[in-house]
Formats: sequence, C-alpha cells, structure tokens
Amino acid sequence: MNFALSIEENCKNYPERTCVVDGDIRLTYGEVEQRASRLAHALAGMAVSPGDRVAIFQTNCYQFVEMIYAIAKVGGITVTLNFRLVGEEAAYILNNSGAKILLLGDRYAGMIESIRNDTPSLKQCICIGKPQPGMVEYEALLAAATDAPYPCTAVEKDDTACLIYTSGTTGRPKGAMLTYDNVSCLFGEEGESLPSLGAILVNVPMYHIAGINTAIIALHMAEKLVYLAQFEPDLLLDTIEKEAIGYAYVVPTMLQAILDYPDFCRRNLFSLKLVGYGASPMPLDLLLRAKRELPTDYANYFGMTEAMGTISACTQEDHKLEGTEEELARKTHRLSGIGHEIAGVDVRIFDDQDREVPAGTVGEIVARGRRIMKGYWGNPAATEETLRGGWLHTGDLAFMDKAGYLYLQGRKKDMIIRGGENIYPVEIEVVLEKHPQVAEVAVIGVPDAYWGEIVKAVIVLKPGQKATQEEIIDYCKRHMASYKKPALVEFRTSLPRNAMQKVLKTVLRSEATVNRRGARDPFS
Repeated sequence: MNFALSIEENCKNYPERTCVVDGDIRLTYGEVEQRASRLAHALAGMAVSPGDRVAIFQTNCYQFVEMIYAIAKVGGITVTLNFRLVGEEAAYILNNSGAKILLLGDRYAGMIESIRNDTPSLKQCICIGKPQPGMVEYEALLAAATDAPYPCTAVEKDDTACLIYTSGTTGRPKGAMLTYDNVSCLFGEEGESLPSLGAILVNVPMYHIAGINTAIIALHMAEKLVYLAQFEPDLLLDTIEKEAIGYAYVVPTMLQAILDYPDFCRRNLFSLKLVGYGASPMPLDLLLRAKRELPTDYANYFGMTEAMGTISACTQEDHKLEGTEEELARKTHRLSGIGHEIAGVDVRIFDDQDREVPAGTVGEIVARGRRIMKGYWGNPAATEETLRGGWLHTGDLAFMDKAGYLYLQGRKKDMIIRGGENIYPVEIEVVLEKHPQVAEVAVIGVPDAYWGEIVKAVIVLKPGQKATQEEIIDYCKRHMASYKKPALVEFRTSLPRNAMQKVLKTVLRSEATVNRRGARDPFS
C-alpha cells in the first residue's frame, strides 16, 4: 500500500484541520493536499516516474510535509540529505542514489551549484526561498501547476519509498532502502488503532529516521504537526505552551538542557502526554529526575535506520514505577536498558558464529520482521553481510535477561580487547557517570604495543569541578574489576556529537594518539 493514501484520506476528511505549523506559517490538511498535488503534477511534468529518486537538502520546514507526500503520490523515492554535508559528500549521495530532482533550501544553492557538473543524473534543482540562477523557484513552480487533485500512484509493498543514508562513520554512507511496506509499519498492525497524542512536535532533523517517522505518524493520525528548525530549549518550551504539544521526541542532551533551563519550573507543560527518547543512551539519574520534575509518560525507543528506527522499547508501562520495593528495584533497573522487542519484530542475541546465546550473555543484537529494510542501495555485498541469514545484524552489543529485556553494551566495533580480555565501554561509562564531578564521559579503546588496546576515558567535568587522571582511575578501581579501569584519562570541555547528539567515538579514536613503545600499563 502507498502510505500516501492515508494522508490523502485525512486531507479529504479534515480539510479545515490544522496540518502543519512552522513559526507563523499554518496550513490546513486541505491546503497541504492542494500544494502536494501541485508539486506532484510539477514533478510528473519533469518526467519523474515511479521509482525515480527525488532528493531533499533542507533544514526542517513546513514544506517537508508536502514534499514527502508529493513524492509518494508519484510513486517516487525520497532521498534525504544531511544539511550539514559539504559539496563532495552531497555529490556522492546524489550520484550514488541517481537522484533526478533536488529540492533544496536557498542557503545551499551556492554549494550545490559548485557540484552540478559532478552530478550527471541531476536534471533539475528546485529552490525553496530566494530565486537562484539556474534553478526553479519552488513557490513559482507550485503556482504554475494545475490545482487538479493528483491521485496516489499504486505501488507494490516491496517498492522502495525512501533512501536514508547512514552516517558513514566506517566508510562511505550507505543508502538504506526502506519500502512502502516498511513505512506502513508505522501505522501498526491491521485493525490496530494508535492513541491520539494531540499536537506533535518535530525538533529532530527530517533527514533522520526519527524526524521522518514522527511526521508520517502525525499525518496518518491527522494530528497537528509543529516544526522547529533547530533545538533551542527556550523555543521548545515556548512552542509546547503555545501549540499545546502532546508528544515530543528528545535525545538525552536535549532533556538535560530542558530541565536545566532557568525558568523551566514556571512553564505550563501540562499538555504533554508522552515524551519519547532515544538515539543515545539515557543516563538513569537524568531519566528519574525528568520523571520527578516533568511528570508525564515516557517511552524509550531503540533501533536504527535499517529497521524504521525501532526494534525495542521501554514502553509507557515500563516507566510506571509502582509496586513493592522489590518490584520498584526491578522496574528501575529495566529503565537502564533498551526495553524489549516491539510487536512485529523478532530480536535475538547472536555470537560471532550467528548462534543464539543464553540469557545474560553479551552478543550482537539481530532482528527480523516487517520493519527491516530491503537492503542497501546499489551495494549487494553490504546487504548480504548485514542481512545474512535473514537477520539484520545491527552491530550493537547487548545481553538479554530471562524476561526479554535488553541491556546495551556498546557498538561491536567499540568493544575493547585488552590483553585478550573483552571490555565493554558502556560498563565503564555507567560507573563514571556516577562520579560526583563528572558531567559526561565517553570510553574508547586506543592502540597499545603491549596490550593491543588500552582503555581511555574522555571526560567533561561539571561546571566548577576539578579532578585528576589518578582520581578518576582510582574511583574506577573501587567500583569495577581492575582490568577494566582506564589507563588514560583526558578532560575536555565538550564531546564531539552529530546532529542527533550521539557521541562521535570515531572522532575520539582518530584523535587519540598513543606512543607507549611497549611500556606496561603503569596503573595495573
């Protein structure tokens, strides 16, 4: 089924209902239908056919709704580009995807123009904002198009709907092929109804799976979708109050900034029904503080682009800390994990030989089900490796308890092997997050001539606090096995992060230089 049919139905049934809000711009479902149909007619006039790729290079804006809808109307494939890319990176994705049309914000026109000669598949650029030489102006294009309804093109369930490129931290980014059926999974199983959440906020980038999912779910439920161009705690709090936001998705650093905002306690946030979180591990102390200071329902979503963003969750029910002392302890402990498999997905823990391991044993998280991507665009070798045996191999390490709850241990490539011993960075990070002077920490392995790898902790201290390498190492010695403690400690004012606030350990590892010349670990 073409997921656009659900949006089309809502546009017909609720033409006067507010669909999208972006600052002072407010469009109804009827207006979105008209604009999306005009854009679909224009794309068809540019010879965009089912299966053709249409790329979007723009920050969050109200036009995303009509662009994604229009591309689906013609049966095309939406390609989202990270708006932080430089020319060479953007050219690679445009060429790899074979994008025929590019929809872009005017701020990126100069950069795109500089690579036009290097992107032979790109036939036309449509610019949102100020007119640009050699590009079609977006609003003029819509104004010139017919206002006749554009019916949704029939598609097969395995036809690709979106190409979302992975971050490329281990090489060139790969385009995850998400099908029309994958996207339709967001609507739940047949006959299942999703609970109404009211106005839905999008404050994560629309090139990310979390942004796309949030928008499509809102449109499917005929809810009001409110865009923020970027995350700012005061703007987010203002928007929750002004638009009576019922659902917002945040990453841990965003939640921290919200709770720390000077007048947070004076804000009227009672409209919030649910706060979703994910993308990076949530410190348990921060979550418990949020539950005290921002009392609403919470849900933790764990997954990856290749699985439509989610394979496991700590549900709203999991976040209800009620019961006996023993039950409270068990429920609180579960919140330190990443929940249990969601409906429609099978999740297992495999060893290096792709054999399932017993409960409590660390291995790689694998998953299968309707949400799993078709493969990587134009990359059969990577597809075969990642989807071998019919299971999506996530590259994430975890163990599963007897009740089916998962506890993340880090990325497989992040595992540190020191003198033959496997060390999981998350174990050390959890310990150091409890240190009274530590605000943030990232643990990595760095090469060492004697041990193979040694442990390094990169730490951001709380404002006004001081600590030494020896104090940090000694703290770790008191709280974990000696071989796991850091041999090196570096203090920084911040950690490198991507747009979703994930710590970029690849950057930390590339920056780490160790010249030990075979010396033994002086702290062993």
